[in-house]
Amino acid sequence: MKTVFYFTAEWCQPCKQVKPIVEEIDRDNPEPIFQIIDVDDNKELANSFQIQAIPTFILFIDRVEVKRYTGAIGKAGLLDFVNG
Repeated sequence: MKTVFYFTAEWCQPCKQVKPIVEEIDRDNPEPIFQIIDVDDNKELANSFQIQAIPTFILFIDRVEVKRYTGAIGKAGLLDFVNG
């Protein structure tokens, strides 16, 4: 199973640009399952994953971290990230 942790924050402008793309991909595809994590509300989790900048995406396959991407990303790029 594919899961993506999407680390974000309400005040983050690039995160606001990416959020509708994340929601669209999550709505239209059974996998991956997106977990939207606000770094301000989940500081311990963000620290445990050593999140230094947002937005950050972490792809897990069968609960194993496979790769990360930090920064704003378009729909095609995000689909490549989760499928490539």
